[in-house]
Amino acid sequence: MKKRLLLATTIAAICASGAANAELELNASLELDIDTFDSAERERRYDQNGHVELGAMGMTTHGDYFAKAVGVVRLQTDGDDNVEVRDVYFQIGNSTWDALFGRFEAVNLFPLGKDTVVTKAGGVQVYEANLVRGRAGDDGGQIAFHYNPTNEIRFELASIYGDADTAGDNGTAISGIRPAISFSYPNIRVTAGMEKVKYDLVGGGEVDKTGYGINTGINMGDGFVNLAVAHLKDDEADAKITSFAANMTYGPFGLGYIHSNEEVGSSDDMKLDTLYAAYTVQIFDMENASVTFAGSMSKAKNAGSDDKSNALRVRFNYAF
Repeated sequence: MKKRLLLATTIAAICASGAANAELELNASLELDIDTFDSAERERRYDQNGHVELGAMGMTTHGDYFAKAVGVVRLQTDGDDNVEVRDVYFQIGNSTWDALFGRFEAVNLFPLGKDTVVTKAGGVQVYEANLVRGRAGDDGGQIAFHYNPTNEIRFELASIYGDADTAGDNGTAISGIRPAISFSYPNIRVTAGMEKVKYDLVGGGEVDKTGYGINTGINMGDGFVNLAVAHLKDDEADAKITSFAANMTYGPFGLGYIHSNEEVGSSDDMKLDTLYAAYTVQIFDMENASVTFAGSMSKAKNAGSDDKSNALRVRFNYAF
């Protein structure tokens, strides 16, 4: 109920401003997945799920300054709560600086490319440098600042206040902080950042994690390549996770690989390797309707035992 009211209020505010002097954009899209999964521990199973996503954006400008409001909601075909709020934020600033308040995602430090379906076998964690990236839960909120001194250099300082975790005590003013900087050159983009998460738990103890991530994107005309590495240290659990990603897209085709290594105390290292691919076809040459065929294979070594997980997915997309 709270999510529905928040989204309705946001869209109403956008529409009201649009009636005056703001730009107003409304959009909608459908995504429907037909899946099959199997693993070493479970027999093959089949599933179907999807959603309709509704979005509204309003923006008012005055000289070089702007104010923008965004609201995005998903109506899902399954789940305990069939309504999911994706983005709800207010943004103000100009071409050099801006500030965001609300619910959103910060810059991606671990892009996966065409990740239509990505399996992760054996319970081995993949760290994507995204603990403070955003879309905070019911117990947290977000603030981010951007500074763009040139077209080639962009700085972002993202934060989460509260704790964004129902297990936390919600008593920390700033529970997570994430500075990141991007450098762009002709056909190359490098983005690096770190994040720190720390807050107390209701039942005692605390969460104390520090992570780093860096990625390089290479534009190759019709193709694009991403290379990324991220490292997380969890002081409370005495754990370390190092993850690597390499992926490329070429026209409608995408291919990716993920490797992750997890260390917990003095136990043996846990390793994960995942390979995934996807190919998109326009339906009857219509720009707003497509079908994507995707697959993923994952193998994990966890505490001396091996596990495998495979998935196939057919995804239908339609933009209204």
